[in-house]
Amino acid sequence: MANDYYERLGVSKGASDDEIKKAFRKLTKKYHPDLHPGDKAAEAKFKEINEAYTVLSDPKKRSDYDLMGQSPFGRGSGPQGGQGYPGGYGPGGGAGNFNFEDFGFDGAGGFEDVFRDVFNMGGRQRQRPPQRGGDIEYSLTINFLHAVKGTEVKLKVARSAGAQETITTNIPPGIHDGSKVRVPGKGNKGTNGGPAGDLYITARIKPHAYFKRTGNDIYIDLPVTIAEAVNGTKVTVPTIDGSSTIKVPPGTQGGSKLRIKSKGVYGANKSARGDQYVIIKIVVPKSVSFDSVRLIEEFDKLNPSSPREGLW
Repeated sequence: MANDYYERLGVSKGASDDEIKKAFRKLTKKYHPDLHPGDKAAEAKFKEINEAYTVLSDPKKRSDYDLMGQSPFGRGSGPQGGQGYPGGYGPGGGAGNFNFEDFGFDGAGGFEDVFRDVFNMGGRQRQRPPQRGGDIEYSLTINFLHAVKGTEVKLKVARSAGAQETITTNIPPGIHDGSKVRVPGKGNKGTNGGPAGDLYITARIKPHAYFKRTGNDIYIDLPVTIAEAVNGTKVTVPTIDGSSTIKVPPGTQGGSKLRIKSKGVYGANKSARGDQYVIIKIVVPKSVSFDSVRLIEEFDKLNPSSPREGLW
């Protein structure tokens, strides 16, 4: 930096006390070692700034400097705390606590006033910048229908300080097991005026007794008798919106899929809805009478077929 103290602070020789203080405050914000940990260049500049302000902020020392063109106490000849500079920030010195009284400052216009204004140090401790609050993770178990159709939930959320808060929020339709729902600003509170964190709700979905989900489609098994599969029938089946009647065509094979359009799960933002598929399961009686066996054998003679032909 410049050897001239006025040049170091970036002011003219005719600068007022307020102009000198403002210049020092600005440079302190820029080069203070606490703001640049490990930056030797910033620390060196800060030492130079301190040296200049130590002289120019004191009317007697400034007058002597203007007259003689050099520091009235010189390097290494100042009071304790380092090479003549506050807090040991002289050449070859290190960080330490400022001892303002050693320099004759009473807090009204000297170093203490400047540093308290810059860092709100209260003499020593710098105010921390605003910090965002931490996020909160919450695991919520919900039933199948609430997951596919959406629901409103009330949660008791424990915060880092030990307090609890009841939060009401919406679970959107169509969420999957493991999906996360973000509730902005409902996490832990910030510090020093910082914003609150967010609440993240992880959904754990209970399996349904008969509905199964694949993507946005719903599947359900439909047991039918041999006669219903052969002759065809109409069956009322459940959907997530209530009951629906479907037609089982004559000759329906086991494993066939019958589609009920738009009875599945809504996509994101209630976009195109999935379908429901009914899977036919032909149920054979475990035990039949002698007459039934005879009739089945007669049926087989009248309707010969080879269901395994061509499979292997």
